Amino acid sequence: MKNTKGFTLVEALLAMTIVIFVVVSILSGFTQQMVTNRYAQSKNVAITLAESKIEDYLKFPASQMPAGSVDYLVERNKSLVVYTSDPDVDDQYRRTAQVAPDALNPSLIQVRVTVEYGKRGTRYPFRVVLSSSRGG
Repeated sequence: MKNTKGFTLVEALLAMTIVIFVVVSILSGFTQQMVTNRYAQSKNVAITLAESKIEDYLKFPASQMPAGSVDYLVERNKSLVVYTSDPDVDDQYRRTAQVAPDALNPSLIQVRVTVEYGKRGTRYPFRVVLSSSRGG
């Protein structure tokens, strides 16, 4: 009669294969979640930057609204540093504000803020655009 105590080599290899498959699946899920969280965080920052700039412009009466502007923002030590010229850093934000008469109603002034982010080389693959009109 055979001694059936313990595992055969085939059983051990099969068990190890299953364990490795499960571990790799879990780790890839964590990695994907980290990428998704980073994208969502960048988008939230871009929206906040656009809202902040529109609020700055809407403090003024339409007749005294400043001209448009372009600035660049880079995260340093968990805070954003504003530059007036391009620092040429990956993952920076470029915020552009445009002020012009509203196309549909010329008595209104339209403020349009575009925040581009995720810079890689010379491209900004992501963009958030907010606009608001102001009269008087």
